[in-house]
Amino acid sequence: MFASFRVVVLALVCLVIPVQAGPTPVFTYESMLNMYFDDDSGLIRITNMDMAFAPEGEINAAVALVDSENTVIKSYKFYPDPRWREGVYARMTEVGPAEFNVTEPGVYNIVFLIDGKPVSRFPIALEQTSAGDDPFDPVKTYRFIGMWQVFGNLTMNTWKDEEFPELNLWLGGRDLADGETKDMFAATLKRDGKVVAHSKETQGFFSDGHYEETEISLYHPHEKKGSPNAMPYMLSDWTGTDGVLKLDITRRSDGKLIRSFTVRIEDGKIQHLNLSALDYEPHIDYVVPRVDDDSSQNYGFVEAFWLKSE
Repeated sequence: MFASFRVVVLALVCLVIPVQAGPTPVFTYESMLNMYFDDDSGLIRITNMDMAFAPEGEINAAVALVDSENTVIKSYKFYPDPRWREGVYARMTEVGPAEFNVTEPGVYNIVFLIDGKPVSRFPIALEQTSAGDDPFDPVKTYRFIGMWQVFGNLTMNTWKDEEFPELNLWLGGRDLADGETKDMFAATLKRDGKVVAHSKETQGFFSDGHYEETEISLYHPHEKKGSPNAMPYMLSDWTGTDGVLKLDITRRSDGKLIRSFTVRIEDGKIQHLNLSALDYEPHIDYVVPRVDDDSSQNYGFVEAFWLKSE
């Protein structure tokens, strides 16, 4: 799966769209990953997108669907006054409904613009899963693939007032075995080939359909019967030794590897990806190292350490 998907990813990221260098507003990667995609119809709906380094005052923002030839298929504007603001962040509301209907298999980019200049992009590909040649169900169906299969992140939870990393990732129908509609997944953390932490056997459900964000915690090695008393793998456990940790995600039904992340520890700290450096180029692919703070009822963000699957 990984070999074939790398070819698609290479095609996606090679769609170069010029953008001026320098600090610019960007849309958060989490809000792009969580846009609405209908795998059956090919519909994409843009709604309530979060921006970092938002300009003051009214914001001239737009979103466009661009094909593999860099041709704009359709575009929509956002209302100039953000729905919410908090520090450098702003939530932009679309002048809607902002919907793209993608029915031609191929490679596309969803491009976000400020003052007509691209600032962020989200590459996707559409594959056809049914030709509609079934006389009893003559409907063509599709499936989106893209960065959901590449990215995950770590955010901090707490236990007894101490932090422990929690894994957030996106799973969907393409991660299931053929003919299956649901499964479970396991997360296993290794240092120098030795298992140092893993998820509980009773956790980690996912199902058919488009990719959905899910989270899972890791614990010190334990048997299934010991799950209720399993100890979280604390941040101090992750960072106690410098080096590279390997975080594998497998299907429980057959053990198939579906994600393989690496986590780099230097100077006793989890390191951010180069993609999250403010001077990263091309800046249009910059990944904001912050995600929505789900633990709060207020609009706000927390630090996230993004991971890339190999």
